[in-house]
Amino acid sequence: MGTRVERTLIFVASTDGVSLARLGWDDTLAAAADASSGASGRASRGALVPGRVARVDRGWATVLGETGVHRVQLAGRVVVTGDWILVERGKVVVRLPRRSAFVRGDAAEGRARRPQVVAANVDLVFVVQALNNGPNLRRLERELVLAFESGATPVVVMSKADLVDPREAQHALSVARAAAAELDVVATSAVSGEGLDRLRDLARPDRTVALIGASGVGKSRLVNALVGESVQTVGEVRAGDQRGRHTTTARELVALPGGGWLVDTPGLRSVALWEADTGLSRVFSDIETLAESCRFGNCSHGAEPGCAVRGAIERGELDVARYDHYRRLDRELDGNDSRR
Repeated sequence: MGTRVERTLIFVASTDGVSLARLGWDDTLAAAADASSGASGRASRGALVPGRVARVDRGWATVLGETGVHRVQLAGRVVVTGDWILVERGKVVVRLPRRSAFVRGDAAEGRARRPQVVAANVDLVFVVQALNNGPNLRRLERELVLAFESGATPVVVMSKADLVDPREAQHALSVARAAAAELDVVATSAVSGEGLDRLRDLARPDRTVALIGASGVGKSRLVNALVGESVQTVGEVRAGDQRGRHTTTARELVALPGGGWLVDTPGLRSVALWEADTGLSRVFSDIETLAESCRFGNCSHGAEPGCAVRGAIERGELDVARYDHYRRLDRELDGNDSRR
């Protein structure tokens, strides 16, 4: 782990410091910092130094700011990559309010036991799947629910376009677009460069981007291609099932040449939800719109007469597998509510 921290420091510390504006500091954060200083008894924010968390390791955080890159003690504060904090004498004193938070369930035995914040203050989430495997629609739907719930905007990134022929790629993209209505769906290849300019345009200077996806879908190669140098180890996938092993072992805030920031996350073997009612409604808006047209307001979409959802399934307008997955996710979230 020490080697990876050293490499990260070398990469982000290309100058003595990074301007707060370059990191995403704005008037809202400045006002929150001033308010926090007053609440903590400081006469002004001058006693506290703002910075953005690039990485967290066992009680310490790597922090970027105008005075350079520093390692500071968490001192009992809970922070994640992307957080804005105020530091005094090498310790985190305040974590400023988050404008977005990427939260998943910390799963055990198939159930989410508690929330786990993966990253904070993210603007875009690149949801990565591999074209050579075709989109895994059920996983894609689940990942999109998670992304929407964070408050960020998801973009579906179909990687490894160089490994499939154009006809196969177009079919896979059309399937993904059907599940991700009104979202950008971008075919990419870290080998040929296809689609990378579009991703760079999306990751403009005022944005922070997070990547999520299963191990082996090519996230690390995409990170290296977007950054322009090798900052992530690239692993091979198994020939039999194209599954990969984790080559990213920690969440890191990485500077992009175009001015934006990128949070690379470890491959998620499971994507447990926590609180995601808003995300569920965004991803499955077609089903919830249909439900509003049912004859009865409490329709269970079973045998009731005048059920618009069942009618759409019978007419072939709604995929029954998509509807069953919606119900499964809804029950999962209800179960989380009961456990809380």
